[in-house]
Amino acid sequence: RTYVKCIPLSVCRQLFSLIAGQAFITLMGPSQRTAPGNSVPFNCTAGPFSSCDFNVTWMKNRDEYPASAQRLLTDNKGNYSVTSKAWVTLASQDVSSEITCEVTHRELAEPLRKSLNLSQVLRVVPTVTITTNPPAGYIPVPQRVNLTCHASHFYPSHLHLIWMENGHKIQTQVSPQVTRNPDGTYSLEHTWQTEAKLAGRDFACWVLHDEQPAIWTNITLRAQAPRLKKGRSIYSHVLQGPLQRSEPGTSIQLTYMSSWFPTQHVTVTWHKNNHTLLKSQPTVHLSGDTYNVTSSVLVPLQADDVFSHVLCHVQHKATVLSQQIIRLDQYLRVPPAVTISQALPTSDLVAITCHVQRFYPQDIHLTWLENCHKFKGAGQPTSKQNSDGTYTLESLQMVNVSLQGSERVLTCKVQHEAQPPIQASLILSTEAHATYKPIASPGKLTSTSGSRWVTSVS
Repeated sequence: RTYVKCIPLSVCRQLFSLIAGQAFITLMGPSQRTAPGNSVPFNCTAGPFSSCDFNVTWMKNRDEYPASAQRLLTDNKGNYSVTSKAWVTLASQDVSSEITCEVTHRELAEPLRKSLNLSQVLRVVPTVTITTNPPAGYIPVPQRVNLTCHASHFYPSHLHLIWMENGHKIQTQVSPQVTRNPDGTYSLEHTWQTEAKLAGRDFACWVLHDEQPAIWTNITLRAQAPRLKKGRSIYSHVLQGPLQRSEPGTSIQLTYMSSWFPTQHVTVTWHKNNHTLLKSQPTVHLSGDTYNVTSSVLVPLQADDVFSHVLCHVQHKATVLSQQIIRLDQYLRVPPAVTISQALPTSDLVAITCHVQRFYPQDIHLTWLENCHKFKGAGQPTSKQNSDGTYTLESLQMVNVSLQGSERVLTCKVQHEAQPPIQASLILSTEAHATYKPIASPGKLTSTSGSRWVTSVS
């Protein structure tokens, strides 16, 4: 078997020249690219010559360049060869430069010359920046924004570009189109379109160039609130309370929230019916270039708070920004007091009255029961508002006491605000009229001898 090893044509020519006794010249530089500012060696070898009266000259472009070392070699036939080295400090503009080694000898009809482009050993890393259109200083809401990644003055031209959002890759460009600069380097611009939001997002442009570590830059894109204009407020105000009603004796929390203040000098005070409440120290958080403010206060509820209100007073420095009023009746639930009474009988009829007192809100459902069965002919009475804003309702039923049968229990059952029903009951009597005394806790029907009344809350 015959094995053939491929040899570069230039080396073959040099070997042929050496075998034939003709002079040759070689020029070699570093095997890897180097950044500007670094010094790299170039080696020039020429020969064979019959004598050592030769001269080696280095040129960078058209200017002579000093050699750092020169070495003379002889072979067994008495021929001479020379090796010369030059160190070149690279610059970014050397993309268009070349280094030349020239050897002269009296035997040569013309000098031996070899040149090498410095771009073969040069690596110029890009400068990476991001710009926005419109400018990042003022981006209103909502707004589409063009993010442009600029990779400037790099060499060689091949690179990869990656867009990142909040640390996650969103787009990769392999070998994007580049533009050649007058100095021989390259530049590119790549645009990514997105939407500016009040909640800032981090965008980054990563550039992978010539198998080197990534070069990247980032920008936080955040929409800005419009500047305060005369006669207008751009602040966002929210005043809110609990989602469910509460009973007197408990407290509810009211919260004020606002955003886009240019400074943190914000005061929030609370007033109930023109009486100052305990102040709540507002919490101020920096969000980008503006501040967000939160303030909460606990308001104790009373049964007469149907007509009460709370005023939230917001001031930024010396300017009153907001005075918001919130009524407490939307958070108040006053459960009714339910009693039942029996009047003196008239002939065979007796008047039974259910008293539903001081409740809020107005909506209520009343049901009459006799021995746990719905009382026929019972309708829904109309409630009346009291001076304190609560409501009162009375339901009257005429009951025939001449009917014979087992003991009859009449019950008034009240359903209010999706709460457990409240009810009052009595055992029908033809004697002196009965009274009602409520009990505090739920229980089953009970009776008391003598008074003949029965109550229950369930």
